[in-house]
Amino acid sequence: MKIFILCLLLCLPAAVTIAQITQDATRLFRIYEDDDYFNVWGKGTDRAYSNGTAFGYLYMKEKKSVLIDKWLFPIAGNNATNVFEWDLMQIMMTPSKIADTSYQPKDFYYAGALYATHGVTSYDPVRKRSFHSEIVFGVMGPWALAKQTQTFVHKLIGYQPPRGWEYQVPNAPLLNYNFIYEIMLWNPIKSLEIIGNASGKAGTMITSAGALVCFRYGLINPYFGNIDQAIATHRRFQLYLLARPQINFTAYNALLQGGIFKNTSTNYEELADEQQTYMRHITIGLDYGFGITIKRMSINYTQKTQTEWMSGTGKHSVGNITLLIPVSRKTIPDFRH
Repeated sequence: MKIFILCLLLCLPAAVTIAQITQDATRLFRIYEDDDYFNVWGKGTDRAYSNGTAFGYLYMKEKKSVLIDKWLFPIAGNNATNVFEWDLMQIMMTPSKIADTSYQPKDFYYAGALYATHGVTSYDPVRKRSFHSEIVFGVMGPWALAKQTQTFVHKLIGYQPPRGWEYQVPNAPLLNYNFIYEIMLWNPIKSLEIIGNASGKAGTMITSAGALVCFRYGLINPYFGNIDQAIATHRRFQLYLLARPQINFTAYNALLQGGIFKNTSTNYEELADEQQTYMRHITIGLDYGFGITIKRMSINYTQKTQTEWMSGTGKHSVGNITLLIPVSRKTIPDFRH
């Protein structure tokens, strides 16, 4: 498995987790991969939040938004540029000993989710702020097919098969509304930006609130763009370091607590009676990494480390590789929302 992962990292460019949108491309394709085996310190694992894979399509449009796009997705101002997106993502969580066929009450549940998101990132270069809002809809439990995905991938790479998915959380629908607000806190020189970020999530998947500060330093274009597109995109090559210290409060997480139908599952109730760990409501973390932009392509690697999500399981680190590929050379439409 180590050889396979090394080849993957060498062949696939590193990319951005929370990416600055390329201002002079109206359509982008995104590939997003979280995996706890990715680790800059060479300490990869296969437990807790083990994997998350997503494919997304980002686009600007010339027609005015209607229905859900208009009602649920606020814009950042009259000068805002609005980038819409559709994403499909599958995530999975597992205990540490995936070869163990018995239930592990001091660890994570086996849990998977398969869901789509639709949202918009609206950024205002004048006020130097952005809104990101999205709706999430999907399923968790056996319907999410996480067991089949992990079994297939581990067989493909010759790694130990997971043997405890019979103990996963029950089926349940997922519906969430998520919102992120970002604003420039300090921009003393062109090569340094400090950005504040506050987020909230509510629904049957996750209910939480968080805050972070993002530091970007290097050869960069303005994070929130510029009214003058020549200024916004003057660097055709960008290279920078980033760091994001953060704190999160989670009131509810379906994948850690069993979902809205947990009380109707006899199997889950038996597991819950034996469970000896519980969800931590407050976590702190640090994301750090680097970003590269080549013309209209954005690429980045981020190492995401957080204190334990479940009591007694210890802190956890997940590497993220994201690739933004432009599929259009058009500039910003004249009509923005």
